[in-house]
This record gives sequence, structure tokens and C-alpha cells, in this order.
Amino acid sequence: MADWVPTNHKADEKEAARNRKKLMKIIKLPQNAICADCPIKLAQNAWASINLGQFICFQCSGIHRNLGTHITKVRSLNLDSWNDDWVANMERWGNHRSAQYWEARIPPGVRRPTVEDSNQQNHVLKTFIKDKYQDRCWAAPERPAEWIQTNGGGSGAPPAQAAPARAPAPAASPA
Repeated sequence: MADWVPTNHKADEKEAARNRKKLMKIIKLPQNAICADCPIKLAQNAWASINLGQFICFQCSGIHRNLGTHITKVRSLNLDSWNDDWVANMERWGNHRSAQYWEARIPPGVRRPTVEDSNQQNHVLKTFIKDKYQDRCWAAPERPAEWIQTNGGGSGAPPAQAAPARAPAPAASPA
């Protein structure tokens, strides 16, 4: 699989229209029907983290934005014009595959956010998202090969952006 180089080129009208149709198909796939971070069922007015390759609900998108663009880059499926690279990354990853990486080592006792937590954007939801992406508490120890840096700065992150790699790794617990 080729490395994904993040681009910020603005999609022209034709590219944006084509990509909006693709996104609507991708989000309807069963593995993308629920928010990547909470149990909210996604509508077609959902949001996404273009570098993490995940679809998220409105509530979680606000928390993602607060983490900073060095960790997650949030875009609206409807309000933003999507370029081909962003859509290809969503096709490549999606919620299921991304969760296999970010939640690879999640212990059985971790409290996952509920719908109520999401609706209230409470401490449980914020802590879960921060632990998952910023602190990388449950991420797989090995980064997927296609996250190798190709853009000349930083240290390569979900799909090729450096941010999550810069976040401190969880401290090893004393034995």
C-alpha cells in the first residue's frame, strides 16, 4: 500500500461533488455507521477526522477539535469540500480498521462512553477521546507501515500525519 501524503489542496466543484457522493456511500457501510468514539448512530451530516480516517458524530467532533490539529483534523461531510486524498484515506481506514489500531490494547474494564455521555459531552467522553488519541493509551505498539513519514516534517501519523506519534506514549506501569 502506498504512503498517504496529506494534501490540503482545495477541491474544485466537480471533485467536491464526486467526493460527497463517495462519502455518503462510505458512511453507509456497517463498519462506519456508528461514531468511532461513542455509540451515536451517524447521520449523513456527520463529521470525520481526515488524518485518522474515522467518521465521528457532532459531539465528538468538538472534542477532537479541542485536541488540536496536530492530533486530529476534523472536517464536515457536508460543509467542507473534500479532495480526493481525504476521501481515499477514509476508504482506506474507516472506523473498524482505525479502531483495531487505536483500541488494540484497551482493557476490558475501561468505561466506554454512552449515548448520554455523548449528548452531554461530559468528562467520560472527553477523557476517553483524550486517552485514545492524545495519550495513545490503547494504541497498538506498532504503527501500520503506511503511516511512514513521507511529508518531510514531523514523525508520520495516522495516515501519514505526525501528530499522534508526537503525543507521549503511555508510561509503563511498574512491575
